[in-house]
Amino acid sequence: MKNISKMVAIALLATGLQAAKADGFVTTAPTAHIAVSGVQSQAQLAQILRDQGYSDVLLADTDPTFTAPHPELNPERVAHPGTTPVREGWNGVAVKDGKTVEIYAQF
Repeated sequence: MKNISKMVAIALLATGLQAAKADGFVTTAPTAHIAVSGVQSQAQLAQILRDQGYSDVLLADTDPTFTAPHPELNPERVAHPGTTPVREGWNGVAVKDGKTVEIYAQF
């Protein structure tokens, strides 16, 4: 299985795509790594993203899984950005330059 993952990563690099890893599966969605020093809630992260030109920000309170690959589409998972803490790693998606981008927070 590791060899397959390595082959996929090499193939993606060869084609110029960036791989995003979330809970053990690989996607080819564009990613944005956002430094979040001092940011405590997803509402604050969403404001930073909007200030940087992102729109349609959807931040979920849990990571994607095989059984729920898009928690950002579940209204219950995005309902409380003011009280949901930013997590290291994947937090959701946003749109920039017409493309949906996976949002990863880095402390």
